[in-house]
Amino acid sequence: MKNKTRNRLLFARVILFATMIIASCAKSPLPEKAEKVRMGLRDSPVSALVYIARQQEGFKRHGVDLSIENYQAGAFAVNDLMAGKVDVITAAETVLALQGFKNGDLRTIASISSTNNTEVIARKDRGIAKPEDLRRKRIGVVKGNVTEFFLYAFLSFHGIPPGEIETVDIKPAEMAAAIVQGKIDAASCFPPFSDTIKNSLGRNGVSWSAQGGQDYYVLLLARAGWIKTHSHAVEGLLKGMLEAEELMKKDEAQAQAIVERALGVDHETVLNTWTKTQFAVRLDQSLLTLLEDEGRWAIRNRLVEGQKIPNYLNFLYVDGLSKIKPDAVSVIH
Repeated sequence: MKNKTRNRLLFARVILFATMIIASCAKSPLPEKAEKVRMGLRDSPVSALVYIARQQEGFKRHGVDLSIENYQAGAFAVNDLMAGKVDVITAAETVLALQGFKNGDLRTIASISSTNNTEVIARKDRGIAKPEDLRRKRIGVVKGNVTEFFLYAFLSFHGIPPGEIETVDIKPAEMAAAIVQGKIDAASCFPPFSDTIKNSLGRNGVSWSAQGGQDYYVLLLARAGWIKTHSHAVEGLLKGMLEAEELMKKDEAQAQAIVERALGVDHETVLNTWTKTQFAVRLDQSLLTLLEDEGRWAIRNRLVEGQKIPNYLNFLYVDGLSKIKPDAVSVIH
C-alpha cells in the first residue's frame, strides 16, 4: 500500500514538472530558424527599446536574428540603408524629412522614442554669454541631422538669421576636440557627445536647450521594397520592442541597467537622456506635422532641390503596427 502511494506521488510530481516545462515553452517559444536582420543603430539611450528587446531575446522569440552596426547619427546610417548594407536603421525624423525629397523608397515602421535632449554649447572665452552672442560665430553641427534643424530654430527664436553664423559640418564624436582646440566657437549636439563637450569645457562652457519644448522622434526606417518582402521580420521587430516597452513600465531600474551595460556607460549618463525621453512604439499624427515643418525649413534654407513638400504620409508604413497594436497608431490615414 505504501509503495502504491509513493508511486502515485512520484507520478504526480513528474506530471507537474512536465506541465511546468510545457507551460514555460508555450509562453516564450524560440523559433527554430530566425530571419536575419541587419540594423544600423544610433548608439544612445534613445535606442533603449532595441537594447532591452535584444537582451530579453524578444526579437528571437518573434523570429528575428538581429545584428547591430553602430552609428553616431542616423544621418550617417541612411546612406548605408539605401545602399542595402543594412536593412533597418534608427534615425531622427529630420533624416526622413530631407530624404523624402529624393528617396521615394524610404519608409518609417514606427517611432521608438521621442526626446528633448539637443543642446547648443559654447565657449565663454569667445565672448559668448547669451544666445544672441552667437552672431558671427562658427558653430559645429551634423548637416542633415536633427541638430541642424533645431540649431536654426534656436537661432531664429533669438533673432539671428542663418546668414549671420557659419556652420561647420563635424561628426558628433569630433566636436569636443574641435571646440577645445578653437576650431569652432559653439556646437549643436545631443548626448552622449554633448556631455563630453561640456565636461571638456568645464567652467569655460555655457549651454542652452535647443528644442524649445519640441521633442524629436527616433524612427525605425527601412526601404519599402525590403518591408514588402520581409513583413514577418517587421512584425517581429515591432513585437520585440513592444514587449520591451512593457518591461520598461514594470521595472524601470532593470531597463536602465540593461542600457547601461549595452552602451558601457554609467547610470548618470543614461539618466541624463532618460529623464528627457518618452519610450513608446507609436505612429503619431504629430510626427507628420513635424516632418512637414522640417520640409518647409529645408526648402527655405535651400537644403534640398524642389519647392514642394513631399506627402510624408506616403513614407509611413502603417500596416505593421496597426496589425499588432492598433491603438499605437494615431496617424490619420
